Amino acid sequence: MTTSYHKKPRPPAYRMFTMQQVAEASELQAGYCLACGNMRDCCEPDAREYECEECHELQVYGAEELIIMGRVQ
Repeated sequence: MTTSYHKKPRPPAYRMFTMQQVAEASELQAGYCLACGNMRDCCEPDAREYECEECHELQVYGAEELIIMGRVQ
């Protein structure tokens, strides 16, 4: 019997955001997609792996979560 484990795709290491972008997202209760950079509304500050409305990847993270992840320049 063979067990198959699928690894989740990791967000691109190069996608970074400015403190201004993150502050704006925090005020608007929004998050950012690590795959395409699109801002998504209705996103909790600690959101992880929400679906992006633009590219449909599960890589939207809330503003505060981006800070914790070290994605702010």
